[in-house]
Amino acid sequence: MKPKRTLLAAASLAVALTAGMTAVLAPTASGAGTTLKAAAAEKGRYFGAAVAGQKLSDNQYVTILNREFNSVVAENDMKWDATEPQQGRFNYT
Repeated sequence: MKPKRTLLAAASLAVALTAGMTAVLAPTASGAGTTLKAAAAEKGRYFGAAVAGQKLSDNQYVTILNREFNSVVAENDMKWDATEPQQGRFNYT
């Protein structure tokens, strides 16, 4: 009988600890930021995106970028094949 009680007590303790940790660690909807950048800022972080240069002419795309991200970097526009199409010839347009 004792081993069953010990097992039952250990299982009950494990369930209680799991439930308690979930309640402590799970973020609440009311405490979360309303945008990705706001949620990141709450943790002292930046939230960014890599963006293709031609997308910057799309107003809806730029609106979303401005709302959701606080850091933007060039997607492929600054990679070697774009900036140096031939060895020794550079193109930064």
